[in-house]
Amino acid sequence: MEINLRKIGEFCIIDLPAEIFLKSNIEFLKKAIEEILEEGFVNILLNMSKLSKIDGTGLGALLNIQKSVLLNNANMRLYDLQPYVANMLFQTRMNRIFDIVDANNEIIEECAALDHSLIA
Repeated sequence: MEINLRKIGEFCIIDLPAEIFLKSNIEFLKKAIEEILEEGFVNILLNMSKLSKIDGTGLGALLNIQKSVLLNNANMRLYDLQPYVANMLFQTRMNRIFDIVDANNEIIEECAALDHSLIA
């Protein structure tokens, strides 16, 4: 499992692969987040554009990751959610827990100013 990381200033953007929330792959994401936090990044952006489905396992993994991020005094934002994933987060009211931003949000634009390949 390969997870693409883009480190831009104090931001770390993680491009999640479609199959990241399969039970066998969740540990790869958790390890990547741990490493990012150890490096001192305080703003983590999860690019969810390739994730077309999510289930209870995936939602639970996101909650655990969010907890770890908050315990390390960092922030995690989800962006570019596909309709099904966004619907699941809103139906389960998890949109109240996670910071969900649009790809055109000022945070993403700030990263794009540092790396012009972010927004095409």
